[in-house]
Amino acid sequence: MLSAHLTVFSIALLASPPLFAAAAPPKDKPVQARRADSDAPLAEGWPDATKPDTIEVKTYPAYRSAIAKAKGASLSSDNVLFFPLFNHISRKGVEMTAPVVSTYAPSMIENPTQTGDVSMEFVYRSTRQGETGQGVGAVKVEDHPPATYVCLGVQGEMPTKTLQEGVAKLHAWVAAHKTEWVEAGPPRRLGYHGPSTPAAERIWEVQLPIKPVDKASK
Repeated sequence: MLSAHLTVFSIALLASPPLFAAAAPPKDKPVQARRADSDAPLAEGWPDATKPDTIEVKTYPAYRSAIAKAKGASLSSDNVLFFPLFNHISRKGVEMTAPVVSTYAPSMIENPTQTGDVSMEFVYRSTRQGETGQGVGAVKVEDHPPATYVCLGVQGEMPTKTLQEGVAKLHAWVAAHKTEWVEAGPPRRLGYHGPSTPAAERIWEVQLPIKPVDKASK
């Protein structure tokens, strides 16, 4: 049981900045990204991670997750949200699933010195796992409807600047496709790997929820 919890802890820390930097690979040797499910299985029905430096539209199925939220938080509040979630899944015996999802108030991305609403989710393996409602402590377990996102794949580190640049690219993509799509919510970040995976091989995604123009006008 202890080893299983340590594995969960290692994987779940993918939501936080790395504690130390991995050795940089030779510049003339490209680094192969790890599979999205190499640290933990993907949630049931979830699409594979978007390839690095690629923008694509993906539809996600309905899912269940444990959520921790903070108001007036900073972009560096991930550690504060992680521990309640880790305590919840440990107490409930919920196996870790990739990815870990973090959502941020748009103003925080535009100006990282600002504070705002932040949430972190540990996605359940399936909608049949566990029960919705009050979890351990301040954690809540909720079901989410299917949704569509425009996604940018990122490989390596995920500092604030990379997150900002990724969201800016997605805003530009939506603007270029404004006859088809409209933004439908705040940006989110998906992390697939923990610190046991070398930083250069990790996969992330920056995403914006979108809706077709005809549906958004209704």
